[in-house]
Amino acid sequence: MTIRDAVRKTGLQKRTIYFYISRQLLSPPVNPDNGYHIFSEEDITRLNIIRCLRECGVPLADIRAILTNPRTAPYYLHKRLNRLQTELLSAETVMEELDRITADLPVCRSLSEIADRLSSARFQPDLSRCQPQFESRDARLIARYLWQAYLDGPMTDYRQFLWQKIMQDTAAHIHTDLKAMARYLQFLPPEQLDEASVTQFIRAREIIALEPCGYSRFVEEMEQSLERFCSDPVQQEQWKLLYCPVIRPSTTFAYSASHWMTEFHPDYQRYYNNIHACCMMLKEKLKEECLLDRIADAFAGAYDFESSSYGELEIAASFQHSVYSMLTPEQIREFLKTL
Repeated sequence: MTIRDAVRKTGLQKRTIYFYISRQLLSPPVNPDNGYHIFSEEDITRLNIIRCLRECGVPLADIRAILTNPRTAPYYLHKRLNRLQTELLSAETVMEELDRITADLPVCRSLSEIADRLSSARFQPDLSRCQPQFESRDARLIARYLWQAYLDGPMTDYRQFLWQKIMQDTAAHIHTDLKAMARYLQFLPPEQLDEASVTQFIRAREIIALEPCGYSRFVEEMEQSLERFCSDPVQQEQWKLLYCPVIRPSTTFAYSASHWMTEFHPDYQRYYNNIHACCMMLKEKLKEECLLDRIADAFAGAYDFESSSYGELEIAASFQHSVYSMLTPEQIREFLKTL
């Protein structure tokens, strides 16, 4: 397709398309005979995505990240939604204050009179008015991260009902014990969050596919991962910093919602049974090999492996590749200052 075809199919101006090419948002090949760009259907799709996202006010840098890795789209759109909500509330606050000032000041007689009126104005928005919307989006972010491996398949009326229950349960905790988890997911660069999400998805599918004959091998891998943790002071510090505000509350919550997830997707019951059996085997193996004292020293008391149906033990045994190891200890400390 020619540039004229691209203009017709996207509604963009020619110079706008060339601008996006110059910013490397798309790279259509050039015809060596005439020097003109040749556009494919994929290029048209990219241009339409760019046009729509720009109409929503998404920055070019975020659009580039979405085009590079489409899985990051929910996180960038979440970011844009929160920004728009704040801007909308700010605009409404300013309008209300200006309306009040103009009503009280029908005739402007002096600068001092204007100054007096403006000094009493409150142009900063009350963000607590948006709290329900922020919390609803944060709940979606957490639910999508925790249970992404079970969101496939048709969404029947019953599954939709169950998902609404799960979302309501998540939202009920978002301003208390899950607040730090929501902040943590938003604090991470989307690329890192996506990397951790993919790793978690693959691990969940591996656990779902486990047969009893494969438990021993999987438990051996978990033990090796724990041994690496015990020898790595960086992992230990990451765990200790995040345990109370993030790891323990999110693990406890995920366990509390497991009865909904069991009904929501049949694979979750299989996942739950397999990981519970493997964690029980791992704990017995650690006892037999006298490794529990070493593990207790490494975690410095910041663990409760038997709670949440061994949820913390599962995270600890895969910590190196989890979302909780994405930041350095220094970055985690910076994050904790935001809470």
